Amino acid sequence: MQSSTYFLPSEIERETGFGKEQLRKWRQRFGFPPKESNVDGKIAYSGQTVEQLHLIRRLLEAGFRPAQVVGKTVLELEKLKLELGLNALVYAPDESIVSLIEYIKLNDLKGFLSLLIKKRGKQIMLDFVQNTIAPLMIGIGEAWRRDEIDIHHEHLCSAHIERYLHAEILRLRPREGLPVILLALPPGEHHLLGLLMAEAVLAEEGATTINIGSGIPLNNLKLAAITCKADVVALSFSFAHPSKDILPTILHFRRLLPPEIQIWVGGAGISVIRKKPKGVDFFYDFKDVVFALNNFSFQ
Repeated sequence: MQSSTYFLPSEIERETGFGKEQLRKWRQRFGFPPKESNVDGKIAYSGQTVEQLHLIRRLLEAGFRPAQVVGKTVLELEKLKLELGLNALVYAPDESIVSLIEYIKLNDLKGFLSLLIKKRGKQIMLDFVQNTIAPLMIGIGEAWRRDEIDIHHEHLCSAHIERYLHAEILRLRPREGLPVILLALPPGEHHLLGLLMAEAVLAEEGATTINIGSGIPLNNLKLAAITCKADVVALSFSFAHPSKDILPTILHFRRLLPPEIQIWVGGAGISVIRKKPKGVDFFYDFKDVVFALNNFSFQ
């Protein structure tokens, strides 16, 4: 969309799906969209603002709340859309990724799963999540943005990947001498796929993994860690998580847990934290997680 294009208030609902009253409330609460005018001095919305609104609409449809997306820049919204718990920002699909996306477009789930299994057969889990699943989900997001697919296609893709990873994890057997890792999403976090990808990588490396999912208050998560005799609790914060809540959540959980239980934290959300808290390990790449696992020291 060209930034020099302007849309009049009468055109904005047809273009973005948001009514003038909705935008007025957002402006009062979030300072967005800004007050703008075209070259004739008439009230209008710039192409950049409308591009932001398109991205916001798609993210809201995917389950985000207005406070998480309204007012973010186009770059921030793009990162949010692509965020998978990794720092994967470049999308260059190979032929197989394009084919997987086409299967989703055609609702050919049998063909999709068959090709996914074929790709997995040629890759260790680390490569599979980084070089197949990550670019696939980015590609699905791009197809959604271009209106080539509907939101249900993205959900179908995610659901089948999650089901496949669960099945793969159940096949794997832990190795002696490696830690028990309890994986969880902190309160208010809902991006399960990134956590599941981390679990799959850790499980193939031989760790005993227990994925407790989302919606667990920190006090209960502490009890789960103790009951499960976990050596590590791994948390994932997505880019969508309110940045002001991330460090306080980590610090509070560190105080709750016995000191002998380690805390590992990953996800794009931790990029906002400048200084790592004492007693917590941060991971920005799955390769670093694998290294930490294979060099784990019991306390």
